[in-house]
Amino acid sequence: MKGAIFDVDGTILDSMGVWVDITDVFFSSHGVKISPEDNLKYQSMTLEETLPQIRKDYLPYMNIEDMLAEFLKLTRKAYRDTIPAKHGVCEYIRRLHSDGVKIAVATSGFKELCQSAFKRLGIFDLVDAYAFSAEVGCSKAQPDIYLLAAQRLGLEPKDCTVYEDIITGIMSAKQAGFETVAVYDTTNAQDKERLLRCSDHYITGWTELLSK
Repeated sequence: MKGAIFDVDGTILDSMGVWVDITDVFFSSHGVKISPEDNLKYQSMTLEETLPQIRKDYLPYMNIEDMLAEFLKLTRKAYRDTIPAKHGVCEYIRRLHSDGVKIAVATSGFKELCQSAFKRLGIFDLVDAYAFSAEVGCSKAQPDIYLLAAQRLGLEPKDCTVYEDIITGIMSAKQAGFETVAVYDTTNAQDKERLLRCSDHYITGWTELLSK
């Protein structure tokens, strides 16, 4: 492995529950109760995809810019001050860095959010490149974001491992020629069998890789 490409939410950061909470707060503040099916649907989408869908489904009177501003206001403090890293992941990233592996981040989130968390956690200086879903204009159901991350590392997909917690990301990265490691998160428990089947490796925690 010459390059490691990490998802952020649910992979490096134990933050997926925070996004669920923030979504609940957002809807509650507008007097809206969403269905469990829609909540699950929104979790698999990028924020750029989610906001127009939320507007269509529930809040036709709001504009996208105001919705985005509300979401970012709710999330900034959590990323800057409180969201923890998953146990062992920072040590694993430091090990890869010391071994000369190039490190990239591929996320559907926002640059200011993940970088503020990385600075607090002491891994900001270990990341060589970033790729964002907003740059490629599609969700992780397409491999574009991973391909962009590899390109920015100056590497081919075959030389990189993608670490990801969502099944659509694992499937698209695998099909694009990357080695894949599926990372357990409470929000992907229902996909465990598919993650096991579709990934090259499946881990329930980062200490599994640290012990190798």
